[in-house]
Amino acid sequence: MTSSISGRVGGTIGGFTVSCVTTAGRITGRIGGNIFGADVDLRVDPRLGIITGRIGGVVVGKSVDIKFKPDRVWGRLGGTVIGNDVDISGTDRITGRCGGIIIGFDCNLMASHGSMTGRLGGGIFGKSVDIEISEDFPPIVSALTAVITYYYYRVMHNRGSGSSGGRGGHR
Repeated sequence: MTSSISGRVGGTIGGFTVSCVTTAGRITGRIGGNIFGADVDLRVDPRLGIITGRIGGVVVGKSVDIKFKPDRVWGRLGGTVIGNDVDISGTDRITGRCGGIIIGFDCNLMASHGSMTGRLGGGIFGKSVDIEISEDFPPIVSALTAVITYYYYRVMHNRGSGSSGGRGGHR
């Protein structure tokens, strides 16, 4: 069976598109746009309860190493040294956290009738979620895809946050 995980993490302005195809053993596609986006290539093994793969490219990408059950996913995004832990759980209401107490974000999502809505992060600095969920996997796997999208953009956009963007104060 083939289905998809598609929609938005964040609004029309400042949000990120999620456009992935799912099969019995894979999630492939893209998050973000054509220029400032990232490829998604994840292998899903329900028998072993693992999701592994990569978001982004070989050089500027992030690894995904997750364990899962129908109502919980937990593991590591971004590698052992500079990555973050993720632990979310639930079937209809999916909650949890990605990252630590200080540098991290909450997950508060609701799955119903083939779609998922809610919020990642806080009320001020977070992003809304509105995606269609996969029919190939439990809703928690689609929630993980939304979490990965938000995580990837938080990490990648913070990498260059110290730059002046070419608008220095020279007179």
